[in-house]
Amino acid sequence: MSPGNDSRAWIVAGALGGLALGFMLIPLRSLTSASNLAFVFMAFTIVVAELGGRSAALVTAVVSALTLNFFLTEPYMSLHISKADDVVAFGALAVCGLIAAAFGRRRDQMSERAERAGDELEILDKLVGRLRAGAPLDEVLDDLRKSFGLRAIVLRDDTERLVAAALGGQAPPSVPETDIAPDTFLPADESRLRFGLRGLRLPEGGGRLWLRAGGGVGGGVASVDFWEEDPQGFGVSEARTLTIAASILGLELARRQAKQPRPR
Repeated sequence: MSPGNDSRAWIVAGALGGLALGFMLIPLRSLTSASNLAFVFMAFTIVVAELGGRSAALVTAVVSALTLNFFLTEPYMSLHISKADDVVAFGALAVCGLIAAAFGRRRDQMSERAERAGDELEILDKLVGRLRAGAPLDEVLDDLRKSFGLRAIVLRDDTERLVAAALGGQAPPSVPETDIAPDTFLPADESRLRFGLRGLRLPEGGGRLWLRAGGGVGGGVASVDFWEEDPQGFGVSEARTLTIAASILGLELARRQAKQPRPR
């Protein structure tokens, strides 16, 4: 089951569970106050928040509060509340439910980050595996282009010779004028900084990442040029993964060049 389907399943389960608890607790409403019964709904909301995330917890909290009000506070079978204690119980349940939903949001974020990290590790593992198998660099670059939603990637050696390219069936873009720092993935020219919903965007005309063996800019083994397609940008972990992938390509290019026979 996908994360989206899983979340929808917990939303339904939370709503139906909140209603079911209301029916199950009806025999107890004459034996104890609604404030005591509210703890049952609160515990259920916390469980849903932990297992189902923010949206499911929020729906569960709302349904639970309305169920407590409708079935377990006087006058029964009405949304009107006549006792001050019951008003406090209803408000406390609603507030605690929202707090549980907030923690459910944090769980969603942590789960999303963990899933994204797993995807990025898989990309790097696939990259290394393809290079070890001797796959053409054009095909390897195209895999990266699709994985990161890029418009094009070009790999060049230290003489500016084009070694491999993944252009997505488009004409080769013009050579980027902006260098990208390998440690931060930020453009060297800070006036060209752009941001999308997910984070940093590449410069409008593309960006060049130098893979240096030593020396200054341009004195390296290779360079990788990137052009974006998705305006949402890259998160920090995505940018780091892309930088690592580019470094692996640079090492592979150096290895392949070292194996080539030198002209006499």
